[in-house]
Amino acid sequence: MDQIIVGNGSNEIVELLVRTFLFPREEAIQAFPSFLVYEKVVKGAGGEMVFVPLKELKIDLEGILDKISPETKIIFLTNPNNPTGLGIEEEEMREFLRTVPEDIIVVLDEAYIEFAKGSGIADGRDMIDLHPLLLVMRTFSKAYGLAGLRIGYGFGSKILIDYMNRVRQPFNVNMLAQIGATAALDDEEFLSRTISVVNEGKKYLYKELEKMGLEYVPSVTNFFLIKVGKARDIYERLLKKGIIVRSMEAYNLPEYIRITVGKMNENEKFILSLREVL
Repeated sequence: MDQIIVGNGSNEIVELLVRTFLFPREEAIQAFPSFLVYEKVVKGAGGEMVFVPLKELKIDLEGILDKISPETKIIFLTNPNNPTGLGIEEEEMREFLRTVPEDIIVVLDEAYIEFAKGSGIADGRDMIDLHPLLLVMRTFSKAYGLAGLRIGYGFGSKILIDYMNRVRQPFNVNMLAQIGATAALDDEEFLSRTISVVNEGKKYLYKELEKMGLEYVPSVTNFFLIKVGKARDIYERLLKKGIIVRSMEAYNLPEYIRITVGKMNENEKFILSLREVL
């Protein structure tokens, strides 16, 4: 238990980590594009965010190592990455964690890891002893479907968790969220069905997009990127038809939209609407 911390969503754990360890003008490193919240929290604490561009849409671990400086305090790795849906393979991650200086905190944000099961993507549970300041974050918001209850958790070395618990508010996770999370952990059938629905949906969507001649980025998560040209325009046209996707302009991918895989009737409605707007 002394290696686990819970939060009001895994977002709060990012805030707890930064509030506990990052001083003004110290640096954090993240891939770009990746989860946008890291930068907001780091800047809010007076820190500096250092960005390392993706390499062929994958996180560039060598590039991150090259950016480490005396001011570097934290490295954020989203695995699988959001918004690309691609992950870091196990051996790559092991080598990275062995190489990172021991006084730098490494965060593995595994919000979508349940969808990547069996894909060869690194699993933080197997990495915990490879780096003394490793924090692995997970959430009940995605595969477990409890986003509205706001509950996430992290696990890592005793010293990291101890200091974060000193900063954490005493009642940061409400009772209903705890009850829901406990039930979700026991409901293996629901989790299995969710992953199955997502995998079937991806197969259907990939096939239909290929028929339309559209490029997409195969993903190990429940979302993926589609190259559509003027993404903002496509996003707005789909919105008028009641279809909500994500334009990737803020992630410096202006030709891409990101979609989340839904139930089959939702996937079919999306494909029909995309054909119409294109």
